[in-house]
Amino acid sequence: MVKLPQYVKLQAKPSGSVFAYYEKFRGTPNAWPRLPLGASPPSTLFWSRCEQCKKLEAEPSGDSWRWRWHASSGRFYDLPDPKAGPDIEKFWRAIDNAAQADAKRSAVDKMTFRALLADYQSHPDWTDQIAPSTQALYRRYIDMILEAWADCPVRDLTTKHAQIAIDAYARTPRVAAQFRSFLRSLVEFGIPLEYSEHNVVSSTRLPKYKSESYSPWPDWAFELFFEYARTGLHLPVYSAVYTGQRSVDIIPMRRPDSAATRIDFITRKTHAEAHVPIHFEFRQILTAVTADHTRLHLREDGQPWELPAYRTAWQRELTFTVEDDDRMATAADREKAAAMKRLRDAKVVFHGLRKNAVCMLLEAGCTEAEVAALVEMTPDMVQLYAKEVNKWRLARNAMDKLELGWNQTRVNLFGRAADRIILGGKSLGLGTTRVELGTGSLKHPPIPRENP
Repeated sequence: MVKLPQYVKLQAKPSGSVFAYYEKFRGTPNAWPRLPLGASPPSTLFWSRCEQCKKLEAEPSGDSWRWRWHASSGRFYDLPDPKAGPDIEKFWRAIDNAAQADAKRSAVDKMTFRALLADYQSHPDWTDQIAPSTQALYRRYIDMILEAWADCPVRDLTTKHAQIAIDAYARTPRVAAQFRSFLRSLVEFGIPLEYSEHNVVSSTRLPKYKSESYSPWPDWAFELFFEYARTGLHLPVYSAVYTGQRSVDIIPMRRPDSAATRIDFITRKTHAEAHVPIHFEFRQILTAVTADHTRLHLREDGQPWELPAYRTAWQRELTFTVEDDDRMATAADREKAAAMKRLRDAKVVFHGLRKNAVCMLLEAGCTEAEVAALVEMTPDMVQLYAKEVNKWRLARNAMDKLELGWNQTRVNLFGRAADRIILGGKSLGLGTTRVELGTGSLKHPPIPRENP
């Protein structure tokens, strides 16, 4: 049998229920009033109440008693009279509230991570500037920090401590990178509030990992998708190409008026107002898709898509397969399965359409600032995409310049051999056909072989 804490007594009722009481100094002139704990073993609440009882103080006050709770910080908190009935619940709630309030006050006194997180989560930097989806992600790291450093002063954190915490997630590099980013932002937020004098997290190493890169769709991917994927998935793909927006903003888009020149919405990620001009060809597509619904993207039954449902339908289409021994599968089924396999093997994803839009704008000569404004993307990310486009643009410009002055370059390069290019054979002396550079036309008669 489990040994009970001092002054704690159990009483079994005829019904079989067991009640626990705290009876300090029972049987002596200084005996306290009997205090119901409101819980019994082996519950966690019972043991928590036993610990709280150790910090209680009680003394007679006229016809009643004065109760106080002595917190670990040394502070005293007055408590209501713990009479039987509903009042006993009020008594224990008062102790719980006192414990929470004391922890917060102690955290502020010590400038701990607990206090810093409380300040951060009540500040507009958190409530107004961070999207709910990102907040949900960050709460994972908040729990990590509270578990490890809740009552540690922020100024006691060293670069070594931060690095060890980051390296603990080395097996999941993306989590490590996100945790480091949040921790750095948190400590930076606390500097003006004097939680710390400088940001020790900034000097930590970036976790090394290869991030997944989304590739733009090749032309054949569009051909296969529009031929084999269900039609209800098509319009959002067009919208992604012509607007460059994220799926979370595309799927709930409202249908623009026939006279509208742009699509207006609030981005889910940044809460920023976005105004995307309607491309003339996109306008033709919208006009061709007739519907009375206020929402733009609809299922085949005319009902609007919700993002989770669209993603589920997308995944179901892209993972469509047919077993080799499936006798019920039609030729069309097997063609669709082969098409979807090719899309999967090429890692074609919806987010790649956003890159299609960015690359298309950059290829058209748009500046990085113009692209960032149109597709609601950070300048750094646009610059990353621009590197790939600029590489191709530079290569293309280089070839154009080479071809422009090719007649003279060819003479400088080949010398006397510049007037003949040999096709076929194993060596220059075995050729039989001459090509006129610049036109691609064949000249006759064939060049005679030279004697060795």
